[in-house]
Amino acid sequence: MNTKVRQGLFKAIDSFAIRSRNEFYIIGQILEGTIQENWFINVPFNESLAMTIRINAIEDVEFSNKKNKYKLLIVSGEDTAIDIFLSFGIESEHLDITIEGQD
Repeated sequence: MNTKVRQGLFKAIDSFAIRSRNEFYIIGQILEGTIQENWFINVPFNESLAMTIRINAIEDVEFSNKKNKYKLLIVSGEDTAIDIFLSFGIESEHLDITIEGQD
């Protein structure tokens, strides 16, 4: 199986960090395919370059004023990694999900 093939498409709504937990979070919805823990989310810099981020955990999220259910992707990282993730400003983006990537 070619693991570089997109396994899913995730629409990120917003991202944030909780530094006391050393975690970075991306909230959004799966538009197609599937997503699993230990797979990777691909954050594009431009048309030909993207960074992969390993998904450590996935939680279901519901808001009191919305009918849609959302996924919360949880990424572990130290301060430097969280600074980098926050600098991406991941919001309102479509992100590919792949099985392989680099930590």
